[in-house]
Amino acid sequence: MTECAICRIINERNDIEKGYMIAELETGYAVISNKWQYFKGYTLFICKECVGELHDLPTEYRQKFLFEMSVVSEALYNVLKPKKLNYELLGNDCKHLHWHLIPRYGTDPLPQKAIWNISRDIFETTRLCADEIKTLRMDIRNEMFILSEKYGIKML
Repeated sequence: MTECAICRIINERNDIEKGYMIAELETGYAVISNKWQYFKGYTLFICKECVGELHDLPTEYRQKFLFEMSVVSEALYNVLKPKKLNYELLGNDCKHLHWHLIPRYGTDPLPQKAIWNISRDIFETTRLCADEIKTLRMDIRNEMFILSEKYGIKML
């Protein structure tokens, strides 16, 4: 059986080891996207279990996964103050549960549409340098520490 692309990233710790990891929680990993930073703070919350649908997770795990995702998104929102925060759980290409948490700002060329309607030429134009990623990652991580105490969740 072929390992999925997300499992390979987790197992090899590719982007995670390059400083994109925000936090490891009980059910998943919060990771800043290594691209698409036109939407500054674009983050993935990747499930530790390799399943394709939410209903494939045991009920208690599913509830914790959804709650932890909401805490990651709250931290993003508190740090970045976007005009809107989009949540997408697609899996059409890779069937490993992973949330796309996408801050949307006033500079957005199509604010009424999903980002997938925007030309990739536009949103692939912005990459953050290593120092910007590190600062952003630490700001979000620090906010997650505050929220983890507030909500009683574990950051590993």
